[in-house]
Amino acid sequence: MKANLLLVLLILTLILSPLALGEVIPERDSGEIRSGERASFHFTIFNKRNETLFFVIICPSAAGWELNVTPESGVVLPQGEKKVDIFITAPEIYSGIEKNFVFKIMMYNSTGLIAEYEYSLSIILLPKGTFFFFFTLPFPASWGYWNAFIGVILTWAIISIILYLLFPFIKKLTAWTKTKIDDILIDILKKPVALWIILYGLLNASLTLPISANVSHILVKIYNILVIIIVTWIIYRIFREVIIVYAFHFSRRKKKRTLENVLIPVIEKVGIVTIVLIGGLMLLQEAGVNIAVLVASMGVAGIIIGLAAQETLGNFFAGVHILLDGAFEIGDLILIEGENSVFKVRDVGIRSTKLYDIFSHTMVYIPNSMLANHKIVNLNRPDTKIKIRVDVGVSYGSDVEKVKKILKEIALSTPGILKDEKHEPVVVFKEFGDSSLNFTLYVWVENVEKQWELGSIIREKIIRRFREEGIEIPFPQIDVHMK
Repeated sequence: MKANLLLVLLILTLILSPLALGEVIPERDSGEIRSGERASFHFTIFNKRNETLFFVIICPSAAGWELNVTPESGVVLPQGEKKVDIFITAPEIYSGIEKNFVFKIMMYNSTGLIAEYEYSLSIILLPKGTFFFFFTLPFPASWGYWNAFIGVILTWAIISIILYLLFPFIKKLTAWTKTKIDDILIDILKKPVALWIILYGLLNASLTLPISANVSHILVKIYNILVIIIVTWIIYRIFREVIIVYAFHFSRRKKKRTLENVLIPVIEKVGIVTIVLIGGLMLLQEAGVNIAVLVASMGVAGIIIGLAAQETLGNFFAGVHILLDGAFEIGDLILIEGENSVFKVRDVGIRSTKLYDIFSHTMVYIPNSMLANHKIVNLNRPDTKIKIRVDVGVSYGSDVEKVKKILKEIALSTPGILKDEKHEPVVVFKEFGDSSLNFTLYVWVENVEKQWELGSIIREKIIRRFREEGIEIPFPQIDVHMK
């Protein structure tokens, strides 16, 4: 009787659980995924029967989630196994949640459905992190949504107030430093940073509420856009009120008038445009615009504009090179290779340099690229002093010592000629000429702009003294002797 009962129980067991000799073994039944990312999970179907089985996997659905099973169906050979891969892509949300997925495995043999298994997978979705999104406050779940919401707002409000009140204290500490840069930075950062913290606190509090993924996504987008505006504003003010101000201060201290009047204003304009452009691109990217295509289009447009304005760009960079090289400054007297005139620098522009011709009283505009490729002599370097020479010839019957004495006396008696030990006038008996004894008078002029006037005065004095002393200045002549 017992043997018959055991036989009946065995038959019922086989009928009710035909896969008792088969099983589904998961590699893991839980995991973590960060918002917007993809992860894979695996399980294996084992067939311990002596017949071939066919399986079908029913994949669950969830809004915002993307689930793929490979393979979705197939066969498992007798005493064989089949590995199944599950790929899950999480939605982009900014609040952590736990999600449970149940995959059904339907098993068939030649007669039909014989068994059904379930694979339960628990996923913890981690919130998405961005550049402007740092961390959340860990309030217990027992608080409830609204209590956590109020708690987060109060916490961040207190943090914001404490930080705002700390700024005056920090400013007092920085008052002991020699530089004012730290004081300026504190004034710049005080209000924007406090506003940033308030915005973050509001966002953090909002994400504690049971809002949908779409709403949280929109809130974070708005937050990121506002923070981009705040950061752009901070960088703009630091650039204008620290970098540019101290650049002007440096140029004035070093007496670099060209930097102050030309280069720094150009850098200021280019810097402002660059800051606004980068901030605008970040805003567009956050708004969902594909800036890669936009940047590529701007690059193509830049190449076209560069080719069209090649000469203008060449002059611009040549002007920057001239300013950085420091060959001259505004107000300097310069000589240019190939030009028979002396020019005073009036302005260095983006395209050309404006020069004043002191001899012809005209303004000359020379392209920067041309000026950068020519030899330039700066008459104001290393200082405003300049050494000039005056050549004179006397007849062969003249007294050499007397001539040298008169030339030196004339130089010493002329105002504007330096007479100290380092710059004492020098007279040189240069050569025996064809018709004269040639002398050269070297004198130092205190102001380079007076060199032509003083040279003329000295020559006038020489001819007047030589006539008074009976010293002849011969003109070129040739004596011909006839045999």
